[in-house]
Amino acid sequence: MWLTGGFVTVLVAAAGFLFYSNLKDIREDAKQEATRVATVESKAAVEKAFDEKNINDQIQKAAQQKIAAITDRMIEQQIASKLQPLQKRVLMIGQITESQARMRLGFRSGLDDLNSIMSSTTDPDTLQFAKGTLTITAEDFEQSWVDSQRTNSQSWFDLLKAYTNRPGWNSPQNLGEVVGVINKNKDLNVVAIAFLAFQELTGEKVKMFDLRAVNNWCSSHEPKCKVK
Repeated sequence: MWLTGGFVTVLVAAAGFLFYSNLKDIREDAKQEATRVATVESKAAVEKAFDEKNINDQIQKAAQQKIAAITDRMIEQQIASKLQPLQKRVLMIGQITESQARMRLGFRSGLDDLNSIMSSTTDPDTLQFAKGTLTITAEDFEQSWVDSQRTNSQSWFDLLKAYTNRPGWNSPQNLGEVVGVINKNKDLNVVAIAFLAFQELTGEKVKMFDLRAVNNWCSSHEPKCKVK
């Protein structure tokens, strides 16, 4: 009985040891399995979160929007730099056209502004348009006065004196005073007659409204242009 009891005790102890050892292994395996499962599930959850929220797409979209905004800004700057000279040219053409309209109404200010534009612009197209406008308008003025005087034997100098014979005006009596009318009179029709009178008195075929040509001629013929 003692042997039997002892054997049983040993057997029970051995079984307990084996059970404990197996239990320990089972726990370790379970722990590892639990860790693996948790890792897999966490990874899957993260991937699912990225997929559900389209984070990659959102990142790409945000990047594209940022790039698009920068690109648009660069394009706007380039377009602005290209359009600025064109916008200035359009503005100047408008001013030239408006100056021509005032000239045709007989205002000297239109001629003065047109000359100012030609002397200040750095744009060749604007300058060409301004010169062409002045040439056409001046030719129209000259032709109009020439046509109106075809049946009149009166000289241009006498016609000028008749037109300036009004209160507050001084009728020119010599070439120097004719040049004074050209340089100062506010009525462009009177200035046109003065140009024709200047051509008549000097024999110089200066272009209508070419103020520089008149004053250059006077600079080299000062005694003749001197106001007496």
